[in-house]
Amino acid sequence: MPSRSRRAFLAAAGVAGAGALAGCAGVDALSGDAKLTYTLNADRLDASLAELALWEPPEEPRPWTADYAETVDAAVAGERPTTHGYPPVPDGEYVERDGTYYRLSVVTTDLKRIERPVLTLEWVGKLDDLDDPPERVRLPALTRIDRRAVKIAYVAARHRQMGGTAPGDVVEEGGYVYRRGYEGPHSALAPDPIHDYVEFSGAVLAVSVEGRELAEPAYTGVAIPVADSEAQFERALDGDTVDARLEPEALSDDQRLMLYRDQYEETTPLSDDYRALLTDLGLGDRLDAPAEDAPEAENGLRLALGEEYYRYGLYVNPAD
Repeated sequence: MPSRSRRAFLAAAGVAGAGALAGCAGVDALSGDAKLTYTLNADRLDASLAELALWEPPEEPRPWTADYAETVDAAVAGERPTTHGYPPVPDGEYVERDGTYYRLSVVTTDLKRIERPVLTLEWVGKLDDLDDPPERVRLPALTRIDRRAVKIAYVAARHRQMGGTAPGDVVEEGGYVYRRGYEGPHSALAPDPIHDYVEFSGAVLAVSVEGRELAEPAYTGVAIPVADSEAQFERALDGDTVDARLEPEALSDDQRLMLYRDQYEETTPLSDDYRALLTDLGLGDRLDAPAEDAPEAENGLRLALGEEYYRYGLYVNPAD
């Protein structure tokens, strides 16, 4: 049974419903304990799950993913494209070819030692502090892949200069490892830099590019058929991506208002209806959170409300 539209429900609820809900927050404010504000965002999806799920190559591919379109087609054709050190296809995405829907997956199948150019930057100084700064290239003058490389290598250089350890999920080998998309005119830094210094974020840094032999995992892309019709694909996505399921008739009027508003919030102590709704949305573990744990966020969740789908999230912050 389709759920009532947001507009129809708000018209029926009127100001009285909103006022009653607002009164809960007024009662909450009487307590002297540390307060938390729970904000629920819920937006109805205007497109089908299938339309939202399908991956399409970007209009302007980035150098480090430019061959995705070719390797995705190869995976769908059963050719099992394999790359070293980077995924050959966008892992976990869905594509459609000739009426069949596939989920792309990446599996590790081998290990190989391969030489890669590695960009590292050494701190020269802040531009304002240098009496005679060396000739240098500024970030906007570099190609897209070099701008990306410099930004990542800068993080490592700044941490070395200021002390501390650069985040390992961003920095590799003390800088940036070029793996693909830099050949030909795409890079002025790898494999042989034509610039000795770069300027970024108000600092001047010396450029060093060295070929290093790295142990690179072999990644193979596969395409798994999941459906041979859009309707079947919708059911598969429903099973895979929906985090909570509710029936509109099982909700109180206040709970429907909480969902149909673009944003709804209460300050602790929360009303019984709100607590029950958050629990049914799979957010019960966020209730009664210690104030010192805030802020917290749970985002990108999906709700099946009758025959409609919503994207929702919860934000827990210290009350003003």
